[in-house]
Amino acid sequence: MSQLDEHEQGERVRTWLKNNGSSLLMGVALGLAALWGWQWWQGQQANRQALAGGEFLAFGKALDAGEIDKAEAFASSLRQNHGGGPYPALVALALAEHKLAEGQGEQALAELDSVSREGLEAELADLVQLRAARVLLTLGRHEEAIDRLAGLEAGGRYVAAAAELRGDAERALGRREQAREAYARALANLDEAAAIRPLLEMKLADAGGQPSGQPET
Repeated sequence: MSQLDEHEQGERVRTWLKNNGSSLLMGVALGLAALWGWQWWQGQQANRQALAGGEFLAFGKALDAGEIDKAEAFASSLRQNHGGGPYPALVALALAEHKLAEGQGEQALAELDSVSREGLEAELADLVQLRAARVLLTLGRHEEAIDRLAGLEAGGRYVAAAAELRGDAERALGRREQAREAYARALANLDEAAAIRPLLEMKLADAGGQPSGQPET
C-alpha cells in the first residue's frame, strides 16, 4: 500500500511539474535577472561615484594651481554628468571663494545662485545660502543679505553663523539694537569653547551689548 502511495505521489509531482514547470522556471529566471540587475546597478553607481570623485579632485588641483580654464572645464563636466549629487554645489562653493578673493563678487554670487536646491542635502544647501549672504555683505547689499539669512536662523547647523552675519549687516545699516540682538543670538547658539567666541563678544560690546556673565557698566 505504501509503495502505491509513493508511486501516486511521484505521479502527482511529475504532473504538477509538467503543468507548472515553465512558470516555476520563469520565476527563477526573473529572480536571477532581478538580482543581476540590482548588482549591475550598484556597480554602475559605484563607478559613477568613483569617476565623480576623481574629477572633483582634478578640479581642486587645477583651481589651486591657478589653472582656471581647466578648473572650469572639470566643473562643467561635474555639473552635466553628476548633477544629482553634491558636486555641483561643492564646485560652486570653491569657485565662488576663488572669484571673491579675486575681487569678482558678482561672479561669485552668480556661481552660488546657479546651484539648484533640488535633491541637495539640507546642510549643504544651507551652506550655499550662507556663503551667498556673505558675498552680498561684501558687495554692500545688506538688506538682500538679511533676506538670505532669514531661513538659516530658524534652525540647522548654521544658526550662529547666520546670526553673526545678520548682526554685521544690521550694524552696517546703522541699526545697533537689531545688531545687538543678532550678536546675542549668535553667542547663545555658539559652543562655549568656540574659537570665534571672543570676536563675537567684541562685536556685541561694540553694538552696545554685554556678553552673558559680564556685569553692565
